Amino acid sequence: MKSPAVGFILAVQLAFCASSPAQIVFKGRLLAPRHPGSSDMMAMTAVHCFASLAGPDSQAVGFRTFEMAPAGWYFLPGSAGRYSIVFSDPSGLMCPIVLTNQFTSPGDVLDRVLSPVFDYADFYEGAWDEKPASDYFQTFIAKGTSITRAGFKLATDGVDGPGPKGQNILVSIHKRTSEAPDKWPQVGPAATVLDIDCGGPKNYWWCAGWDSGQVPTEPGQTYAVHLQAEAADGSFQAFWRPDENGGLDCFRIGADGKSGWCGRNLCMAVSSDCDGLVVPYNKRVQKKFVEFAGFDKSWSQTYIAQGKSLASVILYAATSGVQPSIMRQRVKVRVRRNGPGWAPGDGEIVGIEKIAIGNGNYTGDASWGVFGVSFAPGEAPLDPGGLYAVEFESIEDYYTLHGYVNIKGQISDDKPGFNPYRKVAPDDYANGTAYRKCREKQDFDLDMQIVEYRYDAGDWPNAVEGSNLIKNGDMESSLNNVNDPNDSTPAFWKRFAIDPATRYRYVTEGEEKVNHIARVIGGSATGRTADGGHVQRVAGLSKAETYRLTGKVRSTWPVDDKHSCFIGFDPTGQDEDPNAATIRWEGLPSLHGVFVPYKGEPIRPIGDAISVWLRAKTTLTQDYRFEADFDDFALHKVASGTPVR
Repeated sequence: MKSPAVGFILAVQLAFCASSPAQIVFKGRLLAPRHPGSSDMMAMTAVHCFASLAGPDSQAVGFRTFEMAPAGWYFLPGSAGRYSIVFSDPSGLMCPIVLTNQFTSPGDVLDRVLSPVFDYADFYEGAWDEKPASDYFQTFIAKGTSITRAGFKLATDGVDGPGPKGQNILVSIHKRTSEAPDKWPQVGPAATVLDIDCGGPKNYWWCAGWDSGQVPTEPGQTYAVHLQAEAADGSFQAFWRPDENGGLDCFRIGADGKSGWCGRNLCMAVSSDCDGLVVPYNKRVQKKFVEFAGFDKSWSQTYIAQGKSLASVILYAATSGVQPSIMRQRVKVRVRRNGPGWAPGDGEIVGIEKIAIGNGNYTGDASWGVFGVSFAPGEAPLDPGGLYAVEFESIEDYYTLHGYVNIKGQISDDKPGFNPYRKVAPDDYANGTAYRKCREKQDFDLDMQIVEYRYDAGDWPNAVEGSNLIKNGDMESSLNNVNDPNDSTPAFWKRFAIDPATRYRYVTEGEEKVNHIARVIGGSATGRTADGGHVQRVAGLSKAETYRLTGKVRSTWPVDDKHSCFIGFDPTGQDEDPNAATIRWEGLPSLHGVFVPYKGEPIRPIGDAISVWLRAKTTLTQDYRFEADFDDFALHKVASGTPVR
């Protein structure tokens, strides 16, 4: 029997698909294995999701992953186009996930399970240390060049269990030497996790963060996360699990001072900048929604860039009690070079502006949460080491605010604006500061997260990855007698004929006779009409991904009313019926006698395969010879991650 939540979700999906055929949906779940090798999955809950269409002034679509069943579920409906999507909880245990080049067509419903990348991850809560400890050192092997996040869960807070008291825990990273872990040198600053209070419904995940570069690591080397009570006499107890392979042990210091390896793995997650992203401005103290910065129409924050272009921004903020909820409000996000833009020579806008959408909580007379937006690679280019200001400006107006009445009967004051939160001490950002109205310098920083693409984007909308998925796309392998062009066929391709008079050749190209091509002939060359070609079914694909088809075509005639060449693909994968309505054809070339390159739009399979069709046609029999040549066809997965070096 389905739960009420699942039934509601299914109803929403069915209603959306039935009533919005021109729209698209990204949906799925955000999950991670409970521990290495486990089939049990832990949901990443309360993670903010923001999807933005490519181009200026696009308004983000927002969501937050479910905490109830089905835990970790997300749902992002919108218009068709090319999206970038960020999944991030700046106060949580996982580093951001960014998807790019999400090409969609009207009616697409893209369902996928996503998993964060961790340097270390163990979420087992079935056992715990039975004695109090003052320190734990959990070893891990670094994947990235700096640690940006560490999360952990405790069995007790060491103070009063589920009672009202709590304590602070210091989190630091240490590099392995030949000595015991408590002698390993610390890398970068320690982070503070405030007011840890465990027990019952307060049994949270506790997290600490660092800006990229603050805690430098060498990929492949062993480090340890050190948990230590801030108070000299403090102690606590962690969840843990037996270390099954002896590779990532935990070193424990008891409350009595006795220390040693304990053959356990702590319930902990460690993340780094190992995936082409950097986080130059992070939320380093978990606590949120503490102190307002002040209500105004615009705010900005300066910082030093580390990457080559902006990927996402998430700002903690609240809106007025006499305004609609934060989910109905938006701020324009722009980046300015050299500062906030009020001093002469400063403030040049970099790249394009986007519109962030709010996501959070609403009580009818109060609303708080975040504003978030994502950028495609290269949309807001940056110079590493340069000073920039990220600017937020409310775009609400009389039309969107007037007439709103809150739960207390208070009427909207029609004043656009928002109230960002300050960073929570001891978190601060030494290399920048906040500006009210984007010009009044403040003595604090805004509570937010900035994510950047580490590497140059290049021509990212056309980027592909992986090997060629078409077999024998270069036509160099023959199915049978390569010496007889009338008898041979390129391997892995099937001939098809809409017109039974169609004739084929498999020949070598040019004077050196080294390059093989597939040819369709007709007209005076055979005294026959022609309409046919070659087809190949490409299997093993994913309907959650898109693929790009490329190749080259040459003909003795350009496209006209009696001669044509076609490149086609069928997203169903069928390769038996060339007249199928599901085949999408594109005619070329407009130039005859030379090879014309072909690059198709992204293709999304309906199932796990598509078919590629190479077709030529003539309706004449005695004109100048008709030959159509096909060569160098390739199908690659569209690059949907982040740019790499």
